[in-house]
Amino acid sequence: MKISIKVLTIILILATAAGIASCGPAVINDQPAEATTEETTENPTTTENPATTESRPLDFKEEDLTWELRNVFAGDYVKNETVMFIDKGDTKELLYKIDKVISVTSYNGKKKYVEGEDYEVVDGKLRVTENSKIPCITSKKYYKGDGTLVVDVDGESKSVYWGEGTVMTNYQVNVEYTHSDTWNGYKQKCFAHIYDKLYAKLEAGEDVTVVFYGDSCTYGAASSFTYGYAPRQYSYALLVTNALADIFGYTVHYEKPTLEGTGPVPRKDYVAGERGTITYINNSVGGWTTSNGVSNFDKYAKPYIEKHGCDLFVVDLGGNDGDLAPEKTAENDRKIINKALELAPDAGVVIISTLLNRPGSNWAGNDALQEPYLVKLSEELRNSGVPCAVCGITSMTASVLEHIKFEDFSGNNINHPNDFWARLYANTLFETLIGYENLK
Repeated sequence: MKISIKVLTIILILATAAGIASCGPAVINDQPAEATTEETTENPTTTENPATTESRPLDFKEEDLTWELRNVFAGDYVKNETVMFIDKGDTKELLYKIDKVISVTSYNGKKKYVEGEDYEVVDGKLRVTENSKIPCITSKKYYKGDGTLVVDVDGESKSVYWGEGTVMTNYQVNVEYTHSDTWNGYKQKCFAHIYDKLYAKLEAGEDVTVVFYGDSCTYGAASSFTYGYAPRQYSYALLVTNALADIFGYTVHYEKPTLEGTGPVPRKDYVAGERGTITYINNSVGGWTTSNGVSNFDKYAKPYIEKHGCDLFVVDLGGNDGDLAPEKTAENDRKIINKALELAPDAGVVIISTLLNRPGSNWAGNDALQEPYLVKLSEELRNSGVPCAVCGITSMTASVLEHIKFEDFSGNNINHPNDFWARLYANTLFETLIGYENLK
């Protein structure tokens, strides 16, 4: 199933407020699933809005967040937006029109490129020069894939380069720049005010537990920390959990995953203060579908919630459900959430809508259609008294793709975020759960 950005935008207008993020498989031998031919019900037309417009002011300055949490969707400065040039002489658009380039470096930050020699700014865009030292993959190599990723290019199906680890990031560079224009795309809404019980405990210095339960993107693919190379940036789940510790003066204790398929955590606890401890549990597994999430809950989530409790449950599945009707994906999420609430009835819930498997490719399927059903589920749960919101990664991704190319911010060119996209993920979850407007 091939879905253009224009069509996807129309679909996502139905869900203009918030959604949830799941991702594609971490197992690189997984094969794409064809979109289902099963009939689906009409898309929900509800949009998610906060139950009230209350704010939750926090005694913390935004500039005191780590730079990775700086809000890319606000302000006049972007650090380390990534770009991948195909051929020498190519020009790339960034999220914003460039006013001034501060630096262009290699993905790992070890090489610095020179303006006027390696690149130049042309009408607010970045152009790589013909004699640049910036690595360019070349069209010949880029369009000579192994058949795993097939993309529609101007009406022609082409096999495209892809891969895990540094396969993509070897050709991506970081751009630090200033801009005058403002973000006019998707803006996540803040739901901090509905998580009263979580915030009451944090404000009182009580210990809390945050549980992430998802697929490869929540596992950490393709963050450089997870894959073990510079600059070793954390995944979105780690970034946002550590931000909570920064704001409230807590220590994060990382529960080391021991189950098959789960990802790494930092060796040492993150200490931002000693007011209390946030226990971080992330037993996400690459390649999982929502059905896998249901069937594996008793092994991968239940014992940990029984032992540590759960104050915030973040479910991030659906990117591998491209062959499943979207309402069934939402129903599986409902089953998972109900299981978590049976064990921890006071827990807050965040549902993350999936990032997009590369639009226009053989990996694109019903993943693009899930967000409205997740919004409906979230509203139903909230109306029943469960603090629940959707973090709209689907909408965010579609909006970003109106400006930049998929290869510019993907870690594998199919369905995993690189470090920059992981930061956009973290920005969106931070806004959902905490809210930049609530900082001083």
